[in-house]
Amino acid sequence: MTYTYFCKKGGVGKTTITGEHATYLAQLGKRVLVVSVDDQNSLFEMFGCSDKVFERDDNYLEHYCAKVCTLEDTLIPLRNNLYAIKTLNTDMLSKKLTLERPFEKQFLETLQTLIDSFDAVFFDLPPSSNRTSELVLEIVDMVILVVQLNKLGVNGFYNTLQYFVDASLDLSKIKFVLPNGFSKIKSVPLLALEELKALVGEHLDGVTVLPCVSEKACIQTLQAKGITVFDEVEDPKTLTPYEAKQKALVHEFLENLYEEIP
Repeated sequence: MTYTYFCKKGGVGKTTITGEHATYLAQLGKRVLVVSVDDQNSLFEMFGCSDKVFERDDNYLEHYCAKVCTLEDTLIPLRNNLYAIKTLNTDMLSKKLTLERPFEKQFLETLQTLIDSFDAVFFDLPPSSNRTSELVLEIVDMVILVVQLNKLGVNGFYNTLQYFVDASLDLSKIKFVLPNGFSKIKSVPLLALEELKALVGEHLDGVTVLPCVSEKACIQTLQAKGITVFDEVEDPKTLTPYEAKQKALVHEFLENLYEEIP
């Protein structure tokens, strides 16, 4: 199965949710890959593996696609059963895909090889419009739209739908909408959620709105320490009692959330 959490607005939490979902499946015993198609490669930060991005400069996705390195060289281990691939320059990759038709075929064959080699593959895409993202969105099995619960987030939902239409992408690939940043005590997220549910009903027939991800500062704290929600923390001094309690609550929520996504 192939997935991408996507939105045409940055900063909505899609990389975090991608990484946690990949970790969840890996802990179930599946062999999982995350392809960071965003050349910021921020995915590696949440696993405490930012240094691995710069260990070598000859094992990016582009190098593997050009067959100048092997798949084994390209894979960066993040956790048990979980691997990632980094991207060098998304804009240059997209430019080459646009200008060189044979390279597009080669790129798609590369992605298919990756898909065939793993039980689950996630693509972490940037919010910008580019040919690389379009090709990924064409081949994935499932798109989950992540929408921040504020006015800009709802506008990002509109822009994402328009992007699909303008790029002739299949809207039926969108299976779920995930609202992020919910708070019971703030009016803006509540109003945005109502508007979002109405828009999904109007524009995306049969699409499920998933349970809202609440505002959780604890996730940012864990990321700063290179810990995912699903990691076992052996040293009790790593987290304060409050942080450990919050981690357990987020763990339970995300576990239930990911069980809803086939």
